[in-house]
Amino acid sequence: MINSNLSKEELLSELYIKKNYAKLKKILFHSDDAYDLEILGRIYTEEMDFSSALSIYKRLGMMYEYGRILLIQGCLKEAKSVWYNLDVDSSIVLWGRSLIQFIERYVSVVPGFFQIRSFLEVDLDALMRARQYEFCENIINCADLMAQNNTECYKFIGRVFVNHKLYDIAKLYLQKAKEVCYADPEVHFLFAKCYIANNNTLRAVNSLKTCLEKAHDYYPAQKLLRELK
Repeated sequence: MINSNLSKEELLSELYIKKNYAKLKKILFHSDDAYDLEILGRIYTEEMDFSSALSIYKRLGMMYEYGRILLIQGCLKEAKSVWYNLDVDSSIVLWGRSLIQFIERYVSVVPGFFQIRSFLEVDLDALMRARQYEFCENIINCADLMAQNNTECYKFIGRVFVNHKLYDIAKLYLQKAKEVCYADPEVHFLFAKCYIANNNTLRAVNSLKTCLEKAHDYYPAQKLLRELK
């Protein structure tokens, strides 16, 4: 078997911390180790090289991931066909089916707390990066349904839109997050980033102070507050 000779810890560090995609692709391209190839598939997904990612996941028999790439590409029917042919033996498959229902605007089962926590933000971000805006709109329109099982969904959605610099949309969901969990320091921190983008330094400072009242050692808020002063 040909493999990269890198440990899992080294591979994950290069992937998620250093984001050294070019180096990893060179190392992993000729590997036939399943874990190496899975990392390669993730790199292709991050780079939105969807045809290469599909090839990797098909080769590995990772059909959930294969369907996810189809969805990110905008191929809703094809993704649905893949996911609905998988056995419902894991939370991620159930989540995928819920995601399809959100997009099709016909929800029969609301995903559970941990499914929302684990998958909502990463999938919404991936769809935003791929400019699948209609899919994203349909998903966030189901926020109140998701909140029945996990009120953090509002914060997750708000954070995605902050990261994509769509601050007005972000504030709509962060306001809902603040209403259901005012004590969450990150909600106030995210609000501060929105206010900074709108050149409202005073409100940003106030939000950061509130954040630090809830969590005095919240370092990103400390750092940002020093920069504003």
